[in-house]
Amino acid sequence: MVRPVAALLAALLAVAAAAAAADDRPALRIGVQRNPPLFDPAHSVSNVAWRVNHNLFDTLIGLDPTDGFKLVPALATAWHRVNERTLELTLRPGVRFHDGTALTAADVVFTFGPERMSGETAPLRAQTRPLLGGIERVEAVDESTIRVVTRRPDPLIEQRLATFPAQIVSAAAYRAAPDFQAWARRPVGTGPYRLVDSRDNDFVQLAAHDAYWGGRPTASTVRFEAAPEVAARLAGLETGRYGIVTDLPPDQLARVAGRPGLEVAGGPITNTRVIVFDQNNPVLRDVRVRRALSLAIDRRLLVETLWDGRVGIPRGNQFPAFGPLYLADRPEPAYDPARARTLLREAGYRGQPIEYRINNNYYATEIATAEALAEMWKAVGLNIVLLLKENWTQILEPAGRGIRNWSNAMIYPDPAGHVWRLYGPGSPVRRGAPEWANDEFDRLGTVLEGSLDPAARLAAWSRMLTILEEDDPPAAVLHQFAIFYGKRRDITWQALPVELMELRPANLSFR
Repeated sequence: MVRPVAALLAALLAVAAAAAAADDRPALRIGVQRNPPLFDPAHSVSNVAWRVNHNLFDTLIGLDPTDGFKLVPALATAWHRVNERTLELTLRPGVRFHDGTALTAADVVFTFGPERMSGETAPLRAQTRPLLGGIERVEAVDESTIRVVTRRPDPLIEQRLATFPAQIVSAAAYRAAPDFQAWARRPVGTGPYRLVDSRDNDFVQLAAHDAYWGGRPTASTVRFEAAPEVAARLAGLETGRYGIVTDLPPDQLARVAGRPGLEVAGGPITNTRVIVFDQNNPVLRDVRVRRALSLAIDRRLLVETLWDGRVGIPRGNQFPAFGPLYLADRPEPAYDPARARTLLREAGYRGQPIEYRINNNYYATEIATAEALAEMWKAVGLNIVLLLKENWTQILEPAGRGIRNWSNAMIYPDPAGHVWRLYGPGSPVRRGAPEWANDEFDRLGTVLEGSLDPAARLAAWSRMLTILEEDDPPAAVLHQFAIFYGKRRDITWQALPVELMELRPANLSFR
C-alpha cells in the first residue's frame, strides 16, 4: 500500500507544481495610505474604496475617462431608450462571477432591488438614494434583457448606471451570507480580481479571476497594503516591496523620479479639494463669515508652494467635462483679504474660536495646507483652532464642529454627478447631523436631474453654483485635486484622471 500512496502523493505534487509553473504572472503589491473595511460597491463613498472595488465589480455601462468619459459597453453590450422613462439593456453573454456561477438577469434585478438597495429597510438605501433613488424598478424581460424604469423622465440614467453604486453583485452569494457585514467583507462580483482576504488597517488581498470576460488578468495577485506614512510608502517602493505607491505629495516626486528603475505617474483628477463649513456653528451661521473665510485664501500661493504648480484653480466647483453645462465664463474664486476684513466687521465677529478639524494627511499635503490656511485666516482677524483628529468619526462629531477638509469627486460628467450628489438631499453633508441645507438649491436640483430641456438644466445649474459660492456657501473651493503615484518602470500602468486604479488587462502589464 505504501507504493500507491507515495505515487499518488508524487502525482498530486507534480500537478500542483505544474499549475504554479503555468501561472508565471507576477504578484503586484501596492502601498496605499489606507484601505476600506467593507467592500460592497455601494457602501463606501471614498477614493480608498473605489480603487479596490473598481477591480472587483463591473457596471452595466462603463465610462471611459481617456475619451471624455464616453459611455462604453460593459456587462451590457447594447442599450436603448424604449420611452422617456424606460431604458432596455442587453446583457453580455458568458459572464462569470468570482464563484464560477453565471451572471443572469436575476442578479441585475436583485442588485437594484428592495432587499439590498431600494427597500425602506434595505442596508444600502441611504447611500444609493442620491444617485439611484430615481429608479422605480428593474425588471427582467428575458434571460439576457433587462429594463430600467425610472419614476420620471431621467436625462442621465445611462450615466447613473455607470457609477460605483450600480456595480452588479451576485444575488446567490449575497443571500448566502449570514448578514450584511459578512457579505460586505467577502462580496462576489464579476471584476478582473476576486477578494480572498483582508485585515482592517493592514491589507486587502485579491487574486486573479481568470474567467474574467475582459481577458485574463495580468497579475496573479494584487495586494493593497496600508502604509499611512508617506515615508513608509516611499521606502517600500525603493526597496522593492511595492510595485506602485499612491498619494505622494508633490515635494516627494523628484525623489522618485531620481531613483533608477522608478518613475512618477498620475496628476490632476476630476475632483476638487474643498473645505466644508458647518452651518450650525453659531459663528459660521452668518454667511458673511463663510464668505470671509473664502476671500482670505490665497489659492495661487497654495498651488505654487504646496503643489509645485501641478494643479489648477477651477472656475468654481465644476469641470470642463460637464460639456454644455460647463460655465466657462465664471471666474476663479477671489482672493481679497481687505473685503474679508470688512465682512467680518459687518458680521460683528469678535474673535470667537472656530474649530478646524484635520486628519493626518488623508489628503496629500493636508496638514501643510491646513497650517497655511490658518495663517491666512489669522491675517484677516479670524481665530482658527486646528485640531488633529484620529479618524473621520471624530472629525464629523457634531459638538463644536466648524471647518473640515473634503474632496468633491465627479463620478459622471454632469453637475448631477458631482455637486448635486454631494450637497443635495441625501448627500454626505445632509446625513447624520447635517452641516448644510438650502431649499432653493434643492428645488433647482430637481430640474437639473430631471428635466429633458437643456436650457432649463443650464439655467438651474448656473443659479445652483451661485448659491454654493456666493449666497449660502457650504464649502470653499481650494484647488483642483491630484493623485500622484510612484511606480517601477517595468510595470506598464496608466494612472487615469479619476480616483480609482484601473488594473484590468488593457491597462496593466509587466516587462
